[in-house]
Amino acid sequence: MRRRRATERMDYDSPWKEFITVFFRDLIRLLLPELHRMIDWSREPQFLDTELRRISPRSETGRLHVDRLVRVWLTNGATYCIHILIEAQSQFVVDLGKRVFTYFARGWLELNTDIVCIVILADKNPNWEPRRYTRDLPGTRLEFEYHTVKLLKMDVAQLEAQAKERNAAALMLLAFRRAIETEQDTNARFDARKQLTRLLWEYGYNEDDKAQILRLMEWVLMLPETYEQQLEEFIEQYKRERGTTFISRIERRAIERGLLQGIEQGTQQGIQQGIQQGIQQGIQQGIQQGIQQGIQQGRVESLQWAIVRVLTSRFGEAAERARALVEQLSTPETLELLHDVALSASDLEAFIEQARAYLPPQS
Repeated sequence: MRRRRATERMDYDSPWKEFITVFFRDLIRLLLPELHRMIDWSREPQFLDTELRRISPRSETGRLHVDRLVRVWLTNGATYCIHILIEAQSQFVVDLGKRVFTYFARGWLELNTDIVCIVILADKNPNWEPRRYTRDLPGTRLEFEYHTVKLLKMDVAQLEAQAKERNAAALMLLAFRRAIETEQDTNARFDARKQLTRLLWEYGYNEDDKAQILRLMEWVLMLPETYEQQLEEFIEQYKRERGTTFISRIERRAIERGLLQGIEQGTQQGIQQGIQQGIQQGIQQGIQQGIQQGIQQGRVESLQWAIVRVLTSRFGEAAERARALVEQLSTPETLELLHDVALSASDLEAFIEQARAYLPPQS
């Protein structure tokens, strides 16, 4: 898969969505610790894409924000659940409060539960910080307040302290903030990437969190190709100095771009297969076809690996239940779609149900 161009990666929708999905628990612990203490984390939060579409305000084309609706259970009763709406807003909008209230009102009617609304303001205007929506008429007054977090006003020292405690959400919010601050300064952005990357090792993050954070930081703090190469050399040198193994560069970048390890293996398999085909079909034609088939197979196997890795990161050992199903799917296009499903499915059962829909019909 090719590296994103600058214009493509300035779209913050996808990294915010993945960030909220992968590090949801850390994000709630950082932004609303009181709510974090109330949630029963032994029950897996459910990300509700269908329900979110149902309650979303209309006319949202061309938007620069991302929304996630999450169902969680509270510790004061196994049957008592609430919903958390998280919105990341990257530009000024006049009617933000009205939109959040619309989400709340429709959600309350549709879902019949309490709803907590959290808005992360990731825009560049330090003076814009809406927190409420009001309507005032004779005899009737509405005042709706929601929890607002202004990225540019968050205390950097506190974020760094939380990051040191291995709160991945704090480290990623630092990355999103650095992206705003260094948008016009490539050298400063390169230094920011190096600094945040170094903290991954200094603060002792586990390997899965390192892989996810490195992948998202590459997306959020975009650099030209030459700088990316320098950063990779910096990481390799830093690993050697600290005597750490971590995951290899190919493994680290496999999920995000083309799953290079599998493609490389597939190419080698393709050459061997092509030579065998060449005996019967003509050396030149056989090698060419074999290489293409090998690359295709390598890509399929690598996408399968990536999906299982995402599921394991989100659902733990239970993800093994989906491995055999994923391995039955053999087209890259289908597997790329399922990779997105793996990131957003409300639970493992929801992923399995969608994956089964892609199985070839039984003869």
